[in-house]
Amino acid sequence: MRSIKFQFFLGYAVLGSVGPYIPVYLGWRGLADDQIGWLMSLGGVSALMMPGIMTLLADLKLENRTLLRGVFLVGATALGMMLATTGLWWLIPAFLIWALAISPLMSLCDGLLFSVRGIREAAGESTPPYHQIRVFGTLGFIIPSFILFWLMRDPDPSVIRLSLACGLVIALIAAANTFTLPHTRAAFGQPGPTSEVPDPHPPAKIAKALPTKLALKRMLQPDLALFLFTMLLMHTATASLYTFYPLYLTRITHVKEEWLGLISSVGVSVEVGFVLAFGWMLKKLGLRWLLVLGIATIVLRMALLWLVPTLTVAVGTQLLHGMNVLILFILPPLYLNHRSETAFRNSMQGLYATLILAVGRMIGNILAGQTSRIFDGDLRMIFALMTAVSAVGLLLQLLFFRDKSGDTIEP
Repeated sequence: MRSIKFQFFLGYAVLGSVGPYIPVYLGWRGLADDQIGWLMSLGGVSALMMPGIMTLLADLKLENRTLLRGVFLVGATALGMMLATTGLWWLIPAFLIWALAISPLMSLCDGLLFSVRGIREAAGESTPPYHQIRVFGTLGFIIPSFILFWLMRDPDPSVIRLSLACGLVIALIAAANTFTLPHTRAAFGQPGPTSEVPDPHPPAKIAKALPTKLALKRMLQPDLALFLFTMLLMHTATASLYTFYPLYLTRITHVKEEWLGLISSVGVSVEVGFVLAFGWMLKKLGLRWLLVLGIATIVLRMALLWLVPTLTVAVGTQLLHGMNVLILFILPPLYLNHRSETAFRNSMQGLYATLILAVGRMIGNILAGQTSRIFDGDLRMIFALMTAVSAVGLLLQLLFFRDKSGDTIEP
């Protein structure tokens, strides 16, 4: 599992290098708020099919490690294009290629881990809980912020380019690390270097349909569909946070660009404790009440950014980030894996990334960009709207959601 832990670390380090800075970078390149919103949403459109396609390939033939290698190499190329170009008409396609490449990253990492766990458990070997592996991704997200804080202390606004350069270098290292990852062909009932134990549920014995079709049919079960619709609302709401929170900090609270990564890391540092406590919280609260608590923290975070636009509160809301991550990125893949079968395990993760995460971010960024335009750049109104969106999700969970799978979810 050591190479998988390092892959999570490197993969999320790429996201930590680029994510907190990319909206400011796009603003530095001359885009208005509504244009940033549209471009980020177009990134969602361009990435709409990639997680589903890539994880379908993982279920059918190609290994996760091969697909991950392609993700990092194309992502690094796109970052290089963004750094090299001087015109907007080259910047836009370069950004879209970046979004296209990086969108299946989390799904492929999760699919790799779940596949290897399945192989090892079939062989009678013990495996760490999901959250104990995923925490290495959290740690990876933090590290680039410290590096970039010292590199970006120059007052020249063009120093924001260093964030993309950092992401490019780490992406190349991550691509190299994929050669050390375990093989997963044994997950399809084929002999492989990882294990000689045949899959107890090979795809041919479950159904002859495409894994994507099987996964979609499972996702349409009423209780699972309600869970997924709530997650769609949550990703719609938090898309504005990931895109416009850095601009909120620089414009409303007048934070310098080099601090963006460190402020982001405040929340991610708190996230470490929440991720490590996830198994205990799931056992004590159960699925439904853990969801309710996590969604309530998203509502609170949006409301604070809307109603109390000060630096102290803006940074303080990062303390809620840990619970947000549990609900958005830890619990969903685990719950989907719990509700899936071997034949479509990867495709469940890919469809979630496509239909929920990508669509939610696309809708959220469009709504946020247009709200900023309508209210003459008042970013607080974005968070007013997203407070309402997330509150709807909270009500749905409180009033209607019940898990009908009948089994206890194992971390």
